[in-house]
Amino acid sequence: MNEEFVILRILHIVFGVFWAGSAIFLATILEPRLRALGPAVQGPVMRALIPVMVPAMLFSATITIAAGITLALRLRWDDLDSFLNTGWGWAILIGFVASMVAYTIGMMTSAAGRRMVALGDSIEGRPPTPDEGARIQQLGSRLTLYGRANAVLVIIAVVSMASARFV
Repeated sequence: MNEEFVILRILHIVFGVFWAGSAIFLATILEPRLRALGPAVQGPVMRALIPVMVPAMLFSATITIAAGITLALRLRWDDLDSFLNTGWGWAILIGFVASMVAYTIGMMTSAAGRRMVALGDSIEGRPPTPDEGARIQQLGSRLTLYGRANAVLVIIAVVSMASARFV
């Protein structure tokens, strides 16, 4: 049983660090810098990154959540009726809810990112029409909002999970 916990914790922590680190990096460093450099730089860079980055983050999120659920259930299976009677249970629940909302936002980011890449590909080599320009602006704003929300939620999840054993 100890080996299982070690493996689950390693999976949960390593993939969680990747997911949270990527979300925070994107929202606080990469996206603002690319936006400041303008659409001529931001567009091609994001078109190159989104198809790779979003699936990697969603995969990491899936592994993190699955390992976390398994860990929580294995650790407290005999005590599930009193799960929310402890600070640990509440911290884990808050982290789980924040993670699931972040995962959902990640799925929304994936869909918006695919639309942005398709739109960018359709106008490559020519200036966008006013309608296309407005759509690019709208999708860009949505992706920025999703990225920031995701970063905040993964921070909440990490803080909640990291403090669970001490509350």
